[in-house]
Amino acid sequence: MAVDKRFLIKSVQKKNEMIVAYCAYTNMPFVICDPESYNDQVWIFDNEPLLQEFAKEYTQKKILLKGIKYENKNFLGFFSMLYQIGVNELVFVTEGGKEYLDLEELVKKPDFSRLPKEKQPVTNPQLQLTGLYFMQEASRPIPNEEKTSLRDLEEELAVNLVKARYIIPIEMLEGPENDVEKLKNKKYRLPILKNKQEEALQPLFTDPVEFAKFNRENKFKALAMPFNQLAKLAVKDAKGFILNPGGFHLVMPKGLLDGLAKRFPDLVNAKQQ
Repeated sequence: MAVDKRFLIKSVQKKNEMIVAYCAYTNMPFVICDPESYNDQVWIFDNEPLLQEFAKEYTQKKILLKGIKYENKNFLGFFSMLYQIGVNELVFVTEGGKEYLDLEELVKKPDFSRLPKEKQPVTNPQLQLTGLYFMQEASRPIPNEEKTSLRDLEEELAVNLVKARYIIPIEMLEGPENDVEKLKNKKYRLPILKNKQEEALQPLFTDPVEFAKFNRENKFKALAMPFNQLAKLAVKDAKGFILNPGGFHLVMPKGLLDGLAKRFPDLVNAKQQ
């Protein structure tokens, strides 16, 4: 078995390119929970016809998939990113069949435990994972009563939303003060996005990878914030927040924040670092 795994790892490392199944609803890798092992999987294909054959089953279920091609030079960044979204297994599909590989066998999991708490990056793999599963199901264009797993997914997502620490983008205004003083004196701007209905929403992020998609010009700084503090930076005229606008883009209206706080008071009042 070990020899087989080493051979598979070598073959993956030598590939010129690979095609990853992405969900069109989330703009993220399509995640699958294996019904037997309960591993959270991402599927990777050698060519487009293999992906198209795989996608047929999901097209019938009204889940739209697309293939995103990665060149070898971008493999490491992609595989490392999967830790941010809670994936633990890779499924490689070739003309010869399927092969399974634990993510940790291919790429070492980052360990930030030795860093001081204030320097450890904000990560929310369980929130990312439950958010992806939820949006994959919720976005299907079918009646809600046919989305049989939606209720359980919503419960998991709600808990993880309350338990999370978030990244809020903030633009510091020019001036002699340091960032701490500017925050105290409210010398900053908070960005606003508009959805298709022209509603104002504040961008919010689960991790540095999602924040980087938004902060391409390095205009904003990242401010870490637990759920129970989000209201302090809520813009008056905004409808609420949009979590990971470049990913699963989950809208979090202010009413939802209030509802979650009442629904899970023990979690909200727990010490969040």
